[in-house]
Formats: sequence, structure tokens, C-alpha cells
Amino acid sequence: MIGNIRSFLERQFKHPGIYLGIAMAIMLGRAAHMDRPGIVMDDAFISFRYAANLADGKGLVFNLGERVEGYTNFLWTVLLAVCNFVGLDMVVASKILGALAAVGTMIILYLLGRKIFALEQRPVFLALMPVFLFVAMPSQPRYILSGMETLLFGFWLVLAIYLFLYTPHSLLAGSVFGLLTMTRPEGLMYFILSLAYGLIIRQSPADSKHSWVRTTLKLMVGFSILYIPYFLWRYSYYGYLLPNTFYVKVSSLSWERFARGLNLLQQLITWWQVQLLLSLALLVVILLRRKNPVWWLMAGMTGVTCLYFVFIGGDFIVWFGPRFLMPVLPFLLLMGIEEMRKVSEGRLLPKWFVLPSQIVLSALLLFNAWYSWPARYANLDLFAAQMRSWEELGRWIAEHTLPSATIATDAAGLIPFYSQRYAIDMFGLTDLHIAHLKVSNMGTGIVAHEKIDPRYILDRQPDCIVSTWMNERGHAVSAGLDSVQDQFAASYQLVAVAKVRYGPPEDGRWVIVTSTYTQELYRQGYVSGLFCRHSIP
Repeated sequence: MIGNIRSFLERQFKHPGIYLGIAMAIMLGRAAHMDRPGIVMDDAFISFRYAANLADGKGLVFNLGERVEGYTNFLWTVLLAVCNFVGLDMVVASKILGALAAVGTMIILYLLGRKIFALEQRPVFLALMPVFLFVAMPSQPRYILSGMETLLFGFWLVLAIYLFLYTPHSLLAGSVFGLLTMTRPEGLMYFILSLAYGLIIRQSPADSKHSWVRTTLKLMVGFSILYIPYFLWRYSYYGYLLPNTFYVKVSSLSWERFARGLNLLQQLITWWQVQLLLSLALLVVILLRRKNPVWWLMAGMTGVTCLYFVFIGGDFIVWFGPRFLMPVLPFLLLMGIEEMRKVSEGRLLPKWFVLPSQIVLSALLLFNAWYSWPARYANLDLFAAQMRSWEELGRWIAEHTLPSATIATDAAGLIPFYSQRYAIDMFGLTDLHIAHLKVSNMGTGIVAHEKIDPRYILDRQPDCIVSTWMNERGHAVSAGLDSVQDQFAASYQLVAVAKVRYGPPEDGRWVIVTSTYTQELYRQGYVSGLFCRHSIP
């Protein structure tokens, strides 16, 4: 009976395109179900503002005339600029690009699985299991809608590894590694790791030193053709070796930062519910077999990614989820399925037990994946309401202030993008002064929100200041403004408040014009405040 079931499954999976189509429909359908106004993340609008300025011929800048590299996704930003230039709305364009990247990753993941499992003479349908796990996890449709470059970065990585391992196109593989590194700087560590893999482990026993040298040179040439001109341009344009965001987050070493990164990694693993996958992958590492050393590369990339996450002190997980681990998710899924197969085919187990155990384990993995972040541990409606509130506040500023007005804000995405005003980022992502501050206790605060200089903000005398969080008395508390309350109150007064907590306003009033803050406004969730210099400019 078991043999008949196995033969039936083999026949069904002779046409994998049907199942890839089903998987694609599941993922895109779930993304459509998640989609709603305000679902795009605030940080995505930083890139949108750079892209809009580039499309308008004003340069790759946040504020006109200021060259500050406040983004870490050059290629993504340029693609959005192209979309904007041809008339596409960038919010819509980002979702389309994210969906294309997710579908591309799914297809390459299947091809990668086919190659790996075919080499070990395993059933073809095993290559589809990582694909269905990939589309079952709601983190993929969530990032389709995020406006972020996460899925594009993951697509370049899995494509580069596929070309590197299983095709003779080393020059092309190197170029894809170049695109990867132009999408996010971390791509460089994956490129270096791949070069090290090629140095330590030959692709086959027949490989000669001469062929390996030729392959390595092609990889490096393909990478350099794209990356070196880009790097020289960005260094001459911005004047720093690393993006401004790096100096905000990782400018000094501290044990506190590493400890925070480790704690956030544990939290991320719990929210994403990949404990079972990681356990299976760890067994692959322990029981690795030399006849297929590709598992060494995948395990190395997963491990390096986790170490990198700890090194930078983690991520702002409440909003961003597992974005730094998502690029290596395909490798984690492949390792998990491989170990699941090995466990179910153990020598001590009867043959009739293999197929039922694989079905049960697969169902368990799929169920666990389906209810991982953000199906759990996140409320998309509350998040979308907060993002919508900042959008409405930005639009209000655009309508009620002069084009020459300047603002300072602790939310550098939506509010500057929709207000279209000169903006000072109070947490320094797009501000050189704040980004290069020396901070002795890095790692003790919130990621990317530790460098502040409220006196510097007040000294620059912006026309308006947005504090996205106020206390019960209506005092601005964001970015250390509470530490200069007297000086702040002497120059600025409350002009309007925006509702960012407890969901959308019942009466539709996202922004209320008021100079007096009340306990009732606080209880209703109007905790983002716009303060101006005695009058609206």
C-alpha cells in the first residue's frame, strides 16, 4: 500500500509547474488579504523620498542640497525611481516589485532543491516541500506589502548561489553577487563566504586547481564590473565608506549591543517560529556528509547571518520582523527538509514507516509555518492605523505650512515624504551630525534610536517639530525632547495632534487642530504632536 501511495505521489509531481502555480496563488492571495491602507512601513518612505528626488532630477538626496546616504538599499531605491519616472505610484510599484521578487525566489528555490535532491537520488516532490513552506510563512506576503527591499535581496542571494553552485556561468553569478551587494551592503559578506567555500571545498573531485582559479577570477570580475563603479560613485558622492545608517546603528563596539542582539535574535526566532527548522538544520550541520558539501555553505550562510544580527545589535523587530534572517530562509528550508528526510529514513525504522512519517512531519512544518509571524505576535490593523496617522499628519503639514517651512521629526519616512518639507531626522538616519555622535552606552536603548541631540535640534530652529509620542501632559518626549522641556516650551507650542493608538478614529479625524492637550485626547490615542514656533509658518 505504501508503495502504491509513493508511486501515486511520483506521478502527480511529474508536472511541478502546476504546484508552483498553486504555491504562487497562495502567496499572492494571502498578500492581497493582508493588503490595506497604511500597511507599508514608515522606513520604506525614506527610500521613496530619495527615489522621488532622483526621478525629479534633484539627485539621490533626502533634502535638496544635502548629500547624506540615509538609505541602505541603493538598487531598490533606483528601481523605485525608475518606476516613479515612468508615472507609477511608488507604493504600488514597491508591492509589485516585492511580489516579483517573492515569486522569483520561489522558483529558484525549487530549482535549487531539484539539483540538490536529484544529486542524492531523492524523489522530485521533496524539492516542492521547501517551496510550500516558503509560501506558507506569512512573512513573505507581509514583506511584499512592506515597501522594503528584503525580498529583492533574498532573490538575488538565492539566484547567485544557484548560479554559483550548479551552472558554469561564474561571470554571471559574480554579477548577481554585485547586484546583491548593491541592494544591501551585507551582500558583500555572502560573496566573500562563497569565495571561501570555493577555496576550501572543490565543486567535484575532478576539479583542478586551474579550473578553480578560472572560476574564482570570473566570479570576481563579474562582481567587480558592477560593484566597483558603484562604490567609487557613492564614495565620491557621499564622502563616506559606509552608509550614514551604519554610523547610527553600529558606530562603536559594546558588549551591551551584542547582548541586546542576542536577546532580540531569540525573540525573533520565537515570533517567526523557526525553532523546529533551526533544530533540523542544526542536525544537518552535526551529521554533514562530505559527498554533498553544499550543506556546509548553506549552514555557514545561516550562521553568519545570525552572527551579523547579533553584531549589529538586532533590529527594530516590532515593525520589521525577521528581515535580516529572511534572505537565508531558502537555505534553512532546504536544510530542514533534508534532515526531515534523514530522520524519517533512519536505519532503525521500518521502511513502511518512512512515507507516513514524512507526511506527518511535513504537515507539522506547514502548520507551524502558517501561523508564524505576523499571523501571530503582530496586529496589522493597529500597525496600519499608526502608519495612516503619520501619513495624514504629513499631508496636513503640506496643506497648512509654507513650502519653505522646515520640520524636525522622529519618524523620518511618512511625515517628510507626504509633507514635502525640508526635514531633520531627530534619530540621525539622514543627518550627519547625529549619526556621527559618540555614544558610550550603545546597546542599552532601542535599535537605531539611541543617538539623539535635542539641543542641536533646537539650535537649528526648525519651524515645526513632530514628536510622535507625547506623555499624558502633552509634553514632547521623543528623541530626548523631554530633557530640554523648558527651552522647548519657550519656543514651540502645540498646534495639532494625530491619532496613532487604538486603531482608526471613529469620526474619521486623524488630525485634530488644538493648542490644548487633554486627558481625553491621550486616552483616545492622539499621542503624536505637531509643535510650531508660536504660529504655523
